[in-house]
Amino acid sequence: MINRPTTEEEKQNGEAIGVIRASRLVRKLAHCHEEINMETVSKIHAEIFKNVWPEIAGKYRQENLKITDSKHLPPHWSKVPSLMKEKDEKLKNKLGKLKKIEGIAFKGKKNPQIVLREINKIVKVSSWIHHSITFIHPFREGNGRTARLAANLILERFGLIGISIKIEKENKNKYRAALAQADSRYDYRPLENLIFKGIKDRYEGVVIKFYDYGKKKL
Repeated sequence: MINRPTTEEEKQNGEAIGVIRASRLVRKLAHCHEEINMETVSKIHAEIFKNVWPEIAGKYRQENLKITDSKHLPPHWSKVPSLMKEKDEKLKNKLGKLKKIEGIAFKGKKNPQIVLREINKIVKVSSWIHHSITFIHPFREGNGRTARLAANLILERFGLIGISIKIEKENKNKYRAALAQADSRYDYRPLENLIFKGIKDRYEGVVIKFYDYGKKKL
C-alpha cells in the first residue's frame, strides 16, 4: 500500500526521492544493453512519481496543458501517443549512428578530432531527446525532470558523464531561452551549449587534458 503525501512539503520530498531513484535507474540502464526508446522515458517518469502520484506515473497525459513562463503550447493530449511513436522511430535511427567514446579513445584511435566529432554527435542526440520531451510534454507533471534524465541516459550510454543543467536564477533564463529557440526555430545550439557546459563542469578539464585538445573547446 502506498502512503500518499498529505502536505505539499511531503509531496516535494517524495518527488525529490523519486528523482534520486530515477537517476539510479538511468545509471543502471546506461550500463546494460536494453534498448533506449520512448518506453524507457515512461519508465524514468514512473520512478519519479510512483510513490507520490501513481495515477500519472509513466502514463501519457489526458488533458491539455499550459507551460508556465513559456509561449509554447504543447500538442493536444490526443496527439501525444502518435507523436511519441514518431519520435521513437527517429530516436532509434539517431542512436544507431552513435559510437561509444571508450571504443574510439582506447582502440588506437586517439585523434582528438575523431573523439570530438563523436562527442558532438552524442550531445546532439542528447539535446534532441531533451527537447522532444519538453516540446510534446507527454506527462501531466515532471516533463522537465524526465527530459533531463533521459538526456543523461544518452550521454552515459555512450561513454560520457551524466550532467546537471542548473536551472536556478540566471541559468533558468538561459535554459528557458534555449528551449524556446528549439521550439520556434528547431535550433538546438543553445541547448547543446548548456549540455557541453555541464560536461565540462563534470569533467573539470580532464577530457581536454587527456586527449590533448590544447586550446580546442568541446
